Amino acid sequence: MPRKYKIVVLPGDGVGGEVIPEAVKVLKAAEETTTGLNLEFQEFDCGAHYWLKMGKKEEWPAEAFQACKESTAILFGAVGLPDAVRPNGTIVGIDLLFKIRFGLDLYANIRPVKLFQGIECPIVGKKPEDVNFVIVRENTEGLYSPMKGALTRGGETELAVDVRVVTRKGAERVIR
Repeated sequence: MPRKYKIVVLPGDGVGGEVIPEAVKVLKAAEETTTGLNLEFQEFDCGAHYWLKMGKKEEWPAEAFQACKESTAILFGAVGLPDAVRPNGTIVGIDLLFKIRFGLDLYANIRPVKLFQGIECPIVGKKPEDVNFVIVRENTEGLYSPMKGALTRGGETELAVDVRVVTRKGAERVIR
């Protein structure tokens, strides 16, 4: 049975421009060797370098979010450059990341950790059968919730608060 996947590619900034093209090569190689696998890639320039190029107006093209909504998967690199910071101090590119995360309700951050045969491991004496686990983290609540603030007196910040919010719904859906 043919399987068709529409993948939006967002290389972004920094290392994203290095690793994402290589990831696309791997996916294309898998497509060539897998019967019935059809991958369609749609790439958008984005991130801090895009923001600088566009006169500090937008972090990605207007049509990119709609393409993400209609895609099967998003291959996302990284965002942020040292010379691209908003006047309030926030990193340029983070709005794009949050738009994808919250706009598409991507609530699970899944990070597999696996050691492969023949690959050197920084954990001395461990073999592939010793290292194989998955970290699952809720991706839309916690420290991403906008419950924070600062107390300033006489022009100096004396107190900063950043509340970690975990709702029952958020915890239950990431546990499943």
